[in-house]
Amino acid sequence: MSSEGESERTPEHDGEEKTRLSRGQFLAAAGAAGLVVGGGVGAGIALGLTDGEEEAVAGVPDSWDREADVVVVGSGAAAFAAALAAEGEGAEVVMLEKASQHGGTSAKSGGVYWIPNNSLLREKGMEDPREDAIRYMCRCSFPAIYDSDDARFGLADLEYSLIEAYYDTAAEAIDALQKSGALTSGIDAYMQFPDYYAHLPEDKLPNGRHMSPVDSNGTPGAGSELIKQMKAAADKRTIPLLVSHRVARLIMNGAGEVVGVEADNDGKTVTVRARKAVVFGSGGFTHNRALALHALRGPIFGGCGVPTNTGDFVAIATAAGADLGNMNNAWWAQIVLELALESTSVPTDIWSPPGDSMVEVNRFGRRIVNEKSQYNERTQAHFVWDPVRGEYPNLVLFMVYDERTAREFAGRDPIPGKGTTAPYVVSGGDLDELARNIDARLDELSGRPGSAARVLRAFRLAPDFVANLRETFDRYNGFARSGKDIDFNRGEQPIDLYFHASFGGGVGHDMPNPTMYPISERGPYHCILLGGGTLDTKGGPKTNPKAQVIDAHGRAIPGLYGAGNCVAGAAGQAYWSGGGTLGPALTFGHIAGKNAAAEAVKTV
Repeated sequence: MSSEGESERTPEHDGEEKTRLSRGQFLAAAGAAGLVVGGGVGAGIALGLTDGEEEAVAGVPDSWDREADVVVVGSGAAAFAAALAAEGEGAEVVMLEKASQHGGTSAKSGGVYWIPNNSLLREKGMEDPREDAIRYMCRCSFPAIYDSDDARFGLADLEYSLIEAYYDTAAEAIDALQKSGALTSGIDAYMQFPDYYAHLPEDKLPNGRHMSPVDSNGTPGAGSELIKQMKAAADKRTIPLLVSHRVARLIMNGAGEVVGVEADNDGKTVTVRARKAVVFGSGGFTHNRALALHALRGPIFGGCGVPTNTGDFVAIATAAGADLGNMNNAWWAQIVLELALESTSVPTDIWSPPGDSMVEVNRFGRRIVNEKSQYNERTQAHFVWDPVRGEYPNLVLFMVYDERTAREFAGRDPIPGKGTTAPYVVSGGDLDELARNIDARLDELSGRPGSAARVLRAFRLAPDFVANLRETFDRYNGFARSGKDIDFNRGEQPIDLYFHASFGGGVGHDMPNPTMYPISERGPYHCILLGGGTLDTKGGPKTNPKAQVIDAHGRAIPGLYGAGNCVAGAAGQAYWSGGGTLGPALTFGHIAGKNAAAEAVKTV
């Protein structure tokens, strides 16, 4: 749950009204009193605040260090899409990046973007009707209010209009990037990649919306290739990209319009005027431990977002009167607990747990999830609350596997490669020894510094863990032999089978369910400790279909735009499919850039 501070408005003076928010109010709004499970940065640093009661929105300075028509904050997919779209409309653009290098989390990603009704799909004669695609997105994004018979499928106007805008503009955005030479896309390699909810009847086109960057040889690339191409296009258009510039405050004129930003560059304040508008594409708040604790629906240990993803835009936009939305949701992903304790920004998530003779159990030795379900859904099993015991029994899940999986799936992350070991693997000759070693590992981890380690001090295996785990193995092995997992339907969804075969290193066997094989009755056994995490969060200031940041009354804040994971986007709680993160980022970045460039020049 998040708490929100209220902005104070100064009495009208000489026709000027400014929104002010004190440091104390900001920290309250961000839930600074608490600590998240993960060990991120302190809330004051994360929100870009300094000591003292400094105004969170700055007035117009006497002089500017730099000027442009459009100022873009960030340098990932959303930010580059905005910068290139604005420049394409004739605007002068400057980009400001908080980190010392460009690319953000987009550069770490798989690089796939999910684009409904894209041109390459249509070239192959495949149809993606508007109503069908929108119905699928609404069903997944807002299942609690979804109504199949309603004209807007039960959604409120804003949420529905964002999904509409995504369908209507996504293909246009990618085509514009292609035509301008900023991003070359392909689709063939992903034609068999099923949507994450392909089993639902609402998904009329379960394959074909996936695109990816391709290099000059036509080879599909990952996020690094996407950023490489977009950065090259920005360089060709002489769009300046200033790294190590952390935007801390908006600058607003007397009419309440955003006319620039203040940034910190190695301790020096830099003022940058935006003659027309400012666009934020600055990433989520995974590494802001206060926001993560008080906003997200469950405890996380970290995530794949780059360390600079501390949710600065939440505080910055709130100071200008922005309304917040979707703060409890994220692009969820399981992560290796011990890697997250070393650094909350982990190299990768557990895309699909490898192995067939493998289960994930909680501290009671019980299975609680389909281990092969897609990462966004699987991770939410960590957030179950036990109201009787007053605990999160699945805070840490234990990925237990036998020697067969260790051998046959060697090198499939996170299982170590052949002939190698990993410090986060706990092993035992039998289940009793494995349990003793797991508890010893939890003892060791709980003694480490940081809030994440502290919560582990009260988290241990239950006394009946081994007895229950033996029963779990017996029950699972029966399912493996019959081919039917009657508890969690493992291997029944198209995405289960695809991930197991393609990313989990599927190994053939004679059992009827390819994702399941009986676990050995004899050791050794191995275990990897898993925690809840994110690819990044996806909540923040609300935006309208023009990508304008809006206030609690739905009114656009003049001159302020946002796209990507720093805002409350169109996806709601859903992860429609692989590429469901980059698709909206590119699309709404494109929308933001075009509309920002069309704004009138503002007076200062």
